[in-house]
Amino acid sequence: MDTKFLESLLAVGEAGSIAGAARMQGLTAAAISQRIRVLEAELDCVLLNRSAHSAEPTTECLRLLPAARNLVRDAERLRSHVDACGLSGPFRLGAVSTALLDFVPSIIRTFRDKAPNVDLSVRPGTSIGLYEDLIAGEIDAAIAVLPPFELPKGMECRFLADQDVMHICAVSNASIEVTPELLPWIVYDRSSWGGRLVWEQYGDRISRGRILCELDALEMIVMMVAQGSGQAIVPMWGGLQEQRRMKLVSATSLSGKISRKMVFLQKRISPSSALGAMAMSCLLAGAENGVD
Repeated sequence: MDTKFLESLLAVGEAGSIAGAARMQGLTAAAISQRIRVLEAELDCVLLNRSAHSAEPTTECLRLLPAARNLVRDAERLRSHVDACGLSGPFRLGAVSTALLDFVPSIIRTFRDKAPNVDLSVRPGTSIGLYEDLIAGEIDAAIAVLPPFELPKGMECRFLADQDVMHICAVSNASIEVTPELLPWIVYDRSSWGGRLVWEQYGDRISRGRILCELDALEMIVMMVAQGSGQAIVPMWGGLQEQRRMKLVSATSLSGKISRKMVFLQKRISPSSALGAMAMSCLLAGAENGVD
């Protein structure tokens, strides 16, 4: 079975039509249709419910799609074994939203310059979700908050940054003696690893005021604070530093100072270990130089 044909089937499932899959793969609609017909003949089942403008996976197709994805992924990784340096093939990087600004750009530049044959994809997510994806083999590495538990021996964890936790409010409110009664709190989601750290240290203080909302989205929290919607206690990441430089947000240190630790996670033994090592070296060099 040609895995290129499976790629076309996956493209149809993603695009929702033969024409859309053809555009994605740079092929003609007739070529995509022919590939699907070959697969249907080999598997002896109908894979798509076709109409004039769409093509939906059949029940049989939905059952085999996970295995098809695995076959395509493994075939892509086979190509990386031909490269003695291991600097080709797919590399799936997961990153929390703040890391997309703070860390990911340097990895993209490094792969562009030193590993141009790598098919790099970046998956945003929460630290908890990305860790689960890494364990399940859905991604190859993750930039996340340090897990609040002992990691398995097969997991490599490298420290990237300590992000001090700060109290923030809009600059227009900075002259006010801020108390819980004056401004509502926008809470960093307590179920997240970073939010749990903040709540354990400052939950009593926050609980004395009114909670406006709870979010696991630091960008949104900072934006709402800058607009004067409330106050928050969050880690000092790149986006917040920029808001502070632009004098949109006031950020002050707190007693009982704590920090959110950002780390790079990957399995110690992995088909993409060479690419993971390159990404990690890039991040560690950036941390030493004080750049993203």
